Amino acid sequence: MTESEGRAEMQTEGTKRKPARRPPDRKARIVAAAAGLFRTRGYHNVSLADVASEVGITAPALYRHFRGKPDLLLHVVDSTVAVVAASVAAAPDLDTYLRVSASEAPDRRGSAVLWQREARHLPEGPHKELRRTLNVVAEGIGELIHSERPELDHADRQLLAWSVLAVYGSVSWHRTSLPRRRFEELLYRLAYAAAHCPLTTSPAAEAAPSPGGYAGLAMSRREEILVEAIRLFDERGFQSVSTDDIGEAAGATGPSIYKHFPTKTDLLVAAVRRGGEQRRAGTARALSRSGTPRETLERLLRSYVEFAVSQSHLIGLLIGELDQLPEKERKEARQTQREYLGLWVRLMDEVRPGLDPGEARITVLAALTVIDNAARTGASGDRPDLADRLTEIGAAVLLAEGETHPV
Repeated sequence: MTESEGRAEMQTEGTKRKPARRPPDRKARIVAAAAGLFRTRGYHNVSLADVASEVGITAPALYRHFRGKPDLLLHVVDSTVAVVAASVAAAPDLDTYLRVSASEAPDRRGSAVLWQREARHLPEGPHKELRRTLNVVAEGIGELIHSERPELDHADRQLLAWSVLAVYGSVSWHRTSLPRRRFEELLYRLAYAAAHCPLTTSPAAEAAPSPGGYAGLAMSRREEILVEAIRLFDERGFQSVSTDDIGEAAGATGPSIYKHFPTKTDLLVAAVRRGGEQRRAGTARALSRSGTPRETLERLLRSYVEFAVSQSHLIGLLIGELDQLPEKERKEARQTQREYLGLWVRLMDEVRPGLDPGEARITVLAALTVIDNAARTGASGDRPDLADRLTEIGAAVLLAEGETHPV
């Protein structure tokens, strides 16, 4: 073969080797992979190389779709919220929305983790836009509730709307499951109970104490540091807060902080222990009085509501920051959480004999998530009657059983 013939053959072969086409759904695959990694590991513990590896591409290829990790997080959060918003917008009535959302929730487990926990790492502008979008979603659910319950005022409709969202979002925070049809029916029943909960009118109550629980009281320097650390860890996430941030918020210098807490992790450990101690104290008071199983359950519910409303930032740590603890403390905290849930499940068995343990766990976690979310969101956190209304909604969810509405 001559040189010219060889070149011709190589050119012919080259025309046969077409460059690999980029999959049309690559961007969606990247978003889905990132969502899973952010949900399981946390935003700060995931690199773009991790996401690229999950999809089977190089990191430079990922940059063709996203400017960087914050941009990717924004797309992840937006995509999860968009699905929820679409369900609300497409629903012709409340029952249709409740049914469709109950059927979709098992496939969206983890979505609420992304927009509640990981979205804290978004820049301020996108984070505010996310809150606006979620408020629009809640308004839409509120309008569906209004069509069936026109006697409710706007504040009550919104509280119930956020409660419905919390029921469906609660499955993001645990792994308990049921056979698919039973799971969907249970979620529908719990959300229906929240949306149709009768709300009474209470006399004007005093404003709830500040989330730190120390309104009007003089605090020691150690206490000031710890209270500000709790707030910042909840609002921004443990890994996004520096010791300097805490010092600035508490009006303390570095040496002053290290005198009380040698490391930032020591602050988190102290905060989580405080949360556990305060919850245990409320639980002990609720269980100290005699009464029927239902009366005991109602007292336990009220104790948790009061803890959540007065210590919303501590609730945030107990929900979202336990994975940041050292291994020993993390295991202890997780065990404490399991024991606390077990107490609720045993009480539920006494109040509702024969209730499947899996259903009981899902029900209790839905009720607690309703309380947690309402206590932590600015949309309802300033209601003077919030504790009373949350006790009513929590009881409605816990006691929801049987058929609620024809299919």
